[in-house]
Order: sequence, then structure tokens, then C-alpha cells
Amino acid sequence: MTGEAWLGDVARAARALDTRSPEDYTRIAALLGLGGLPTRPSRSNPEKPRADTPAWQAPARQEDSPQLRLSTDPPAVFGATGEPAAAGAVTVLVPVGERSRPAHRWTTSSLPQPRERDRAGPRPPHLPLLAPRSTAALLTVVLSRTTHEGDLDVGRATEELARARPLTAIPRLPLPTLRYGVQILADTSGAMEPFARDVEDIICHVRALAGVAGTQLLRFADAPVRGAGPGSRDTWQRPYHPPRPGVRVLILSDLGAGGPALNPWRATEQEWRATVDTIRRRGCEPVALVPLPKRHWPHWARGLLPMLTWDRGTTVGKALGVRP
Repeated sequence: MTGEAWLGDVARAARALDTRSPEDYTRIAALLGLGGLPTRPSRSNPEKPRADTPAWQAPARQEDSPQLRLSTDPPAVFGATGEPAAAGAVTVLVPVGERSRPAHRWTTSSLPQPRERDRAGPRPPHLPLLAPRSTAALLTVVLSRTTHEGDLDVGRATEELARARPLTAIPRLPLPTLRYGVQILADTSGAMEPFARDVEDIICHVRALAGVAGTQLLRFADAPVRGAGPGSRDTWQRPYHPPRPGVRVLILSDLGAGGPALNPWRATEQEWRATVDTIRRRGCEPVALVPLPKRHWPHWARGLLPMLTWDRGTTVGKALGVRP
């Protein structure tokens, strides 16, 4: 029966027999196989069967039937010592002391804190999108207006005189000029925020070429028809007012092609078409510097107005090809 009885069996047997003494508990546990084997009774006066008793009614011999021996040893306590309990002994579980977890030690020490952590580092140098050596020449080609106010066109005058035609006007060579002025429309939307320093760099170059008095700066967000002005948004005028006739209009914007895909304030095609129509009805020509590759330009904007890629790869020769 060893391996099949539990301490609950001892408790149920003790309750049924109304056991109260520790000796009785030990005997019950031994009988259920949870203790040592009981001692065998003495064989000094073995009981002999009668001669007329059948063999099947005769009591079994002491050697043939196993006898139980009551164990007087105290029950083994599991956990009190590090050794397992002896076979057949009653195991009593007792709580043991708790041991704290050993502290973990890092194999590598922490890096030292940088010196002067609170002090801001030097501002990195600005690398403009356009090549610094050709920026002035490129902007002059894009923003200048061609007028026949240059030197005397000797070839044309000679041809007219050879044909015996009177010179009603002195023929002169074409001359690009910026004396008509430039209006800058600078986009301040979230999509143009990474190019804020480049926008200010272009504004400084245009003022150096056309003069401070000949340069008008208007800022807008996403589309000029929503409002534009030289100061904060509270001072912007709506709708946008174009400059006087003959002034070149330089647009610094991505034309709604940049920024997040789900931008709810993105400028639409209708807004930019309305802006360009307003500029041309005033007698001015717009040109746009777009800080995006040509493959990312809006398809509707490629035939709407002259556009130039705002990048280091842009040269004066490319600017001549898109000159309005």
C-alpha cells in the first residue's frame, strides 16, 4: 500500500476511530504504510490447529502472513535539514527561511557624462542648396527682365542704312535688368520648414541683386490666395495682391508636393492656378524654385509656370532654359 496512501488517509482513519493519542496516530500511519513495519509477535506459544479442523480454516502461519511493525521514530521533517527523509517515514513540510536574490553586477561601467552638457554646441555651418559661386548669376538670369537698352546694335544699324531705310529709333542690344524689381513669395508651411535657412539665403541674395527698395517680401502658408503679408499671419491680406506691372514674381515653395501625405492644409491645383492667373493678369511673370526633384513635381504645375529645381545640380544653363 506504500505509495498509494496520503496524510489525508491518516486523518480520515483517525477521525473514524476517534483517535486522540500520538501513539494511535503512529499506529494508523504504520498500518497505512506511512511508517515503519510493526514488530512481529513472539512465537513462544504458537497456536496449533486442531486435528479435525480443515486445512482451509486453519490460521495462517506467522511466516506466511506479513506482520506490521509500529514505528516509534518521530516523523521526518522535510526542509529542516538538507537530507531527504528515510523511506517509509512521514514527511512534514515546514517553511524555510527566505534568501534575498544576489545583486546583479554589470560587466561594463557606465560612460562618463559629457563635459559642458548644459551648454549648446556650435551651430553647424549652413550648406545652401544652390552652389554659392553661381547663385548670383543664376538668380540674375531667372529674375531679370530683358530690355533693348544696351549698347548700340551696330550690325542692325548698318543693315538698315545699307537698305536706305531711315533709322526711326536707335537699335540697341538686349540687356537684362532688375530695375523693375522683384516680389518674393516665401512659403512658411510645415513642408517648407526644413528649407527655412535656404529661403532666407535666397532672400538675402535677391536683396543684394535688386536692392532692398526693389525687393518686396511676402510670406504665405501653403497657397498665397489664402493670405500673404510681410509680417505675422495676423497682418496678412486676403486675397493676395500682385505687384505693379513688369515686376518678376519669385515663388519659393514646393507647390503642395511635399510634406505628409495626409496633410489637410495641402494647397490644391485650383488655388495655384488662381494665383498664377492673378499674377499674369497684372502684367507680371512668375517663376518658382522648387526644393524637390523633378520627378516629384505636380503634373499639373509643369505647364502652368516656369519651374526650376532648387538643388546643387542646377546650373546657369538650366536656368536659361526655363527663363520666362
